[in-house]
Amino acid sequence: MFALVDCNNFYASCERVFRPSLEGKPIVVLSNNDGIIIARSAEAKALGIPMAAAEFKWRKFMDDNNVAVFSSNYTLYGDMSARVMKILSRFTPDLEIYSIDEAFLSLHRFKVRDLCAYAREIRTTIMKWTGLPVSIGVGQTKTLTKVAARIVKKEPEHKGVYVLDDQDKIASSLNKMEITDIWGVGNRWGERLTNYGIKTAADLAGQDPRLIRKRFNVVLERTARELKGESCIEIEDLPDRKQIMVSRSFRERVTDYEHMRGLVAGYIARACEKLRGQGSLTRCISVFLHTSPHSEETYYGNFRTIKLNQYTADTSHCITAATRILKQIFRKGYRYMKAGIMLTDLIPQRRQQLTLFADQEYGPRAKQNMKVMDFINSKYGTQTIRFGAESKERWYMTQNRLSPAYTTRWDELLVVK
Repeated sequence: MFALVDCNNFYASCERVFRPSLEGKPIVVLSNNDGIIIARSAEAKALGIPMAAAEFKWRKFMDDNNVAVFSSNYTLYGDMSARVMKILSRFTPDLEIYSIDEAFLSLHRFKVRDLCAYAREIRTTIMKWTGLPVSIGVGQTKTLTKVAARIVKKEPEHKGVYVLDDQDKIASSLNKMEITDIWGVGNRWGERLTNYGIKTAADLAGQDPRLIRKRFNVVLERTARELKGESCIEIEDLPDRKQIMVSRSFRERVTDYEHMRGLVAGYIARACEKLRGQGSLTRCISVFLHTSPHSEETYYGNFRTIKLNQYTADTSHCITAATRILKQIFRKGYRYMKAGIMLTDLIPQRRQQLTLFADQEYGPRAKQNMKVMDFINSKYGTQTIRFGAESKERWYMTQNRLSPAYTTRWDELLVVK
């Protein structure tokens, strides 16, 4: 059996933990630079406030309805997530952190007589030790735990825990779940499945998995098998990132190419630092930029990718490649609101394949240079040593509604009188 622990409205709940007066009141959390609504409490959802809406469009509505609005406090959210995951590790040795607010638990290695009671103990412990409400779904496969977790959030009578432990409950649950709500299916595959008459999770579970593989792909075959109760997706250790992205929205619009080039070089430097930190190499670099989609000015946006000759984690090579892309996509006469870079096609450094007919670009000397640079910057601060192409400009988010770092700064600890 597996369990999926999902923190309810995680960002909003973190804000509410230290402000009990917000209990029962609508809360929204904004993205970087306070631009977009990225999280909502149940009360805010009930008011009809949509996800990913521009804050300025809903500002008056939120003021009129006494909605508590917060800037993203990633330091607080990251620390609260770490506390939840540490608690979960006390209940099982097999834990997969799926996202900042979700984790899969394997219950294979030990017998639990009453899975529902065990899940309620986990839920009670997390609430008592962190103040965060969670929902827990339990099933024979990871896909079925996702089904259970979705049901428990929609049906309050289950009081935060739902266990799919017999065929009748599984059949009933799958019958009332639409195909697009299944973990990993989505709208695109859901539309194709619907055309074949597969409209619910029960319909997919009733198909011959081999036929699903022939008509679609092996991923959907695996999903169909999991819905039948056949475990195909095991608990994994925390994986390395499959891509690394660094992007920023600018407080003041950028119009000058040299200014943009320095900013993009800085983003590459930060991404390469993350790349080396997880012991990976990259071969594909993408650069994108765009103006504001909400402005009355003419919109322009562009995105381009370049493939390197060899895998590397050398910041200088990556800056050169990114600059080449930027020259191709930058257009004068526009006021750019955002730019970013993305590193893809990542492999572990230990799997680096040496070249036979060319010099190794990311060889021992280059690796040593990067190691020294990372050491100095980690000890004395970011950009203590930097490449000349990097801008000296530091980027700071607009966070006019930022709550205190209650758990990570001595001077912002909650004072109890």
